Amino acid sequence: MKTYNEQHIRKAEIAQLILLYHIYGQTGSQDLVFQGGTALRWCYGGSRFSEDLDFVTTMPTATLDALLVRALKGAEREMVPHFGSGRLAVTDKTTRQGSRKLLVTWQPDTVRERISIKLESEPLVGGTRLATEKMVMSALPAVSYLVMAGEFRIPRPNSVLVVETASEILSDKVRALLERQYLKGRDLFDIWLLRKNDSARLQKEQVEQKLRCYSWPFKAARTPDFFLQASSEAQLIEALELDLSRFLPPAVMAVYRGNKYRDFLDAVQGLCRELLQSGLVLT
Repeated sequence: MKTYNEQHIRKAEIAQLILLYHIYGQTGSQDLVFQGGTALRWCYGGSRFSEDLDFVTTMPTATLDALLVRALKGAEREMVPHFGSGRLAVTDKTTRQGSRKLLVTWQPDTVRERISIKLESEPLVGGTRLATEKMVMSALPAVSYLVMAGEFRIPRPNSVLVVETASEILSDKVRALLERQYLKGRDLFDIWLLRKNDSARLQKEQVEQKLRCYSWPFKAARTPDFFLQASSEAQLIEALELDLSRFLPPAVMAVYRGNKYRDFLDAVQGLCRELLQSGLVLT
């Protein structure tokens, strides 16, 4: 099992920002929507490390591929002043038609440790309109801090990100809770974070759209009732234990563990009660 490594995480996060900067510096990038745990990290005050850059889009696959080729060329040049000489390798791990799943790896010439970022994009059904916000990278507190600290060395990272709203990301997390074959502790953590954000309101129509807006069909692995059963808490705690230790410092994990993850469990259970009260139809 991987463990939390602060030094490696700081490098990986800088690499993420380099990729984001160059992706959103390309013509046509405004049709690419940033979502998921890394969007929470950079755009909504998230505190946990997230290893993936997740996007959704309605753009044709060929257009997306051309955009990524241009962005990766720019990112490769930018890696050198941050990490020293090396080379960028891209491994295509795509398994689903229309999707893209790339492993982007920077291999420095002078050290053995690689810096790897997972970059994933999923196609949306044509005509889908998600709730998004435009955010300037340099105005994001988590980014500006790293610029001021001299760790992120692009002087004016003014690329404009197109990011799902907090409510839209919450609807993604609802789908993940109900659809994943195996529970992930990071989803429970992210829901707790979002439930503390006043702008992340559960919207039934938004969730229902999220269940049908991807090109692959939604298939429920469980219902909201599952999370309200006392017998399910052991599974939720196990998911938190197995998953979160890679993304949070040990001292932070010790605090949450000492509380028996009660805050996370309460947040998820509160969300599921609200889902049931809304009359959500799982189709």
